[in-house]
Amino acid sequence: MRLRCKKCGLETPEELCFCLNCRTRLVPKNIYDLTLEDYAYGPDRDAIDTIKVTGLLPYLVKNLALGDFERNLLSRLSTEAYRAAYPSDLDTLARQCAIALSIEVLPEVFIAEGGELNAFTFGAEERAFVVMDSSLVRLLTPRELMGVLGHELGHVKSGHMLYHTLGEVLSGGISLSASLLGLDILSIPIRLALLSWHRESEVTADRASLLVVNDVSVIKSLMTKLDGLHRPVTSSSDIEKREVGMFESLSELFRTHPLHVNRLSQVKEFAESDELLRARAKIKRRERLRRGLVPVCRFCLAAKPIVDLFCPICGRSQI
Repeated sequence: MRLRCKKCGLETPEELCFCLNCRTRLVPKNIYDLTLEDYAYGPDRDAIDTIKVTGLLPYLVKNLALGDFERNLLSRLSTEAYRAAYPSDLDTLARQCAIALSIEVLPEVFIAEGGELNAFTFGAEERAFVVMDSSLVRLLTPRELMGVLGHELGHVKSGHMLYHTLGEVLSGGISLSASLLGLDILSIPIRLALLSWHRESEVTADRASLLVVNDVSVIKSLMTKLDGLHRPVTSSSDIEKREVGMFESLSELFRTHPLHVNRLSQVKEFAESDELLRARAKIKRRERLRRGLVPVCRFCLAAKPIVDLFCPICGRSQI
């Protein structure tokens, strides 16, 4: 069956789940979707709520800084990178992650030759972009790449991109807004607080990564490879056994990401939680019912409510 996109009107095979033109989800949000409340790290959500109450700061970032940043970066990507478009393997993996996490608009994925094993996300949930270095694509297995994509899409679903940019504004990346607001004198404590939140946001994104791959060993292997860039690592268990010195622990206070050993510890804790079991059950239920969550009957083509699994006209099951 082909579904018509309500945003641009293009008909796309339903199994692709996202419009091939504007990348909007073909089936609107519904009660079977995974939500942030199902898996988000509590301190991360609390920090975002605290930042939101400032009101003016996100406005300044979005209107003074983020627009130019996006335009400049997209201009560079158009000449220095290539899109992982349908039907590439990376596009397929991104769709699988986006389906599991109930993303509203499928981000565009770019592959860049940056020389660093890195991936990042920018934009907003309604138009997000994931950039992955080509060396990362070559090094990682498909399951590990899915873990990376799940992590980046976790940032998209959580609305982290705007607030990550805000962190750059107030930590010295962009001085204009901070100066206008008279925040220069508070730069050090504000920077530390925003870096702390940034690390907490990575915990939420790592949880999203685990939800899509559903295998702690994949996350462990991924983090071991990334950790091994900075020190010799011989097996996937070494990252758990490695002792972190006092200097390294203190240095984490000034980092946007937790140390890999600490990230893995948080992932394992989530993996053993009832919260993960409930979230995975929700993902499985939605996958099981996905064929029935369509706006028209598969048999008589009559319009039907998205969540109705039986056609109200012919009565036939849509599963």
